[in-house]
Amino acid sequence: MSITITPQHLSGKISVISSKSLSHRYVIASGLAEGTSEIDNVLDSEDLTATKEALSTLGVKFNGNQITGGELKAQRQVIDAHESGSTLRFMIPIAMLQKEKMTFVGSGRLPKRTLDVYFDLFKQKNMPFWQITNDYLPLEVQGLLKPGHYSIKGDISSQFLTGLLFALPLLKKDSVIEVTTPLESKGYIELTLDVLKRFGIHILSAGNYFYIKGSQKYQPQKAMVEGDYSQAAFWMVAGLIGDSIVLLSLNPVSKQGDYKIVDIIKEMNGQIEYSDLNRIWSISPSKTYGVTIDLSQIPDLGPILMVLAALSEGTTTFTNAGRLRIKESDRLEAMYQTLTKFGVSIFMDGDTVQITGQKTLKGNQEFDSFDDHRIAMAIAIAAIKADGPVTIKNHLCVRKSYPNFFEVYQKLGGKIHESR
Repeated sequence: MSITITPQHLSGKISVISSKSLSHRYVIASGLAEGTSEIDNVLDSEDLTATKEALSTLGVKFNGNQITGGELKAQRQVIDAHESGSTLRFMIPIAMLQKEKMTFVGSGRLPKRTLDVYFDLFKQKNMPFWQITNDYLPLEVQGLLKPGHYSIKGDISSQFLTGLLFALPLLKKDSVIEVTTPLESKGYIELTLDVLKRFGIHILSAGNYFYIKGSQKYQPQKAMVEGDYSQAAFWMVAGLIGDSIVLLSLNPVSKQGDYKIVDIIKEMNGQIEYSDLNRIWSISPSKTYGVTIDLSQIPDLGPILMVLAALSEGTTTFTNAGRLRIKESDRLEAMYQTLTKFGVSIFMDGDTVQITGQKTLKGNQEFDSFDDHRIAMAIAIAAIKADGPVTIKNHLCVRKSYPNFFEVYQKLGGKIHESR
């Protein structure tokens, strides 16, 4: 299927969809707690469905906003992570908290997304961890997970570290995690630690080390998931290049790493303000300017920031962009092809990208979403400034993280025609 967008400025007021990162973490922590938690506003997306199904496979029960956990016990031997890297990497150590052999499977690009960090770790611990084919999935694992010292690379994905932080406190003895390379996406780890603390799990973080006491217990909680800055970024950029947009449901002091979008917009001369009285972010049309942006801690913002760079005066330089290559698609290549097709001057050299801005983009073209939700949404926002209609193939990939993205797009005034 495809969707065709007729260029039109977006404007209006919307509530931002709930945070995918926090939804994963609240749901998993609730599943590890003995008793029933009540978590409101959990994101309803394909990735969260994958996480809920994975936890259900281990005996966690879901009833509306209620999540009942306890002792993990395999109900089935296969966990399908679908296309969710978070589900897969978070759940592997958790599945190894019980002794039954478990097989992880997935779809889309997930079977090719690296699990080398876990392979190296569990090989050191002499724990069963088998690839069945040349791809990373299907994968067979078998617990029990062992306490002790874990050395882990921090520059591949913070998801591996988060998976261990979830599981190790439940072991009887203490553990230490040593991060051996610079930790990227630190914001996601801070988010994990904050959620763990809320559920009664205490971990000492000091430099490159995480000290984890054993025999801890997760305590059931009541919580509400706040709005997602990763997704809000698309509407923020729409407001900058189109018409005024007002966003609700965002925590102004959020620990989400992608809150950084606010600072970047301000640095680029974008007009964005928060009202404590009304609890809203207001974004106004702005003449933005190129700056240097380090993507090492905010890779998910890469695609939409590249769209903003393409419509900002001067040249924007993105550094440390390499991790965009190992997402749902090779996002560096995807954005290179997309922006080039839009007529934008973009230069890539290793992990550095330079984009020279312009006032309008070339329309009357069909674009590939690369079956990647963030690429599809970035193209849709870029279409606002195209000089003709923009067609996006396989646009339904947005269901992975933002199922009603195009409905919200229309609510803000976007003109869309869907076709098979």
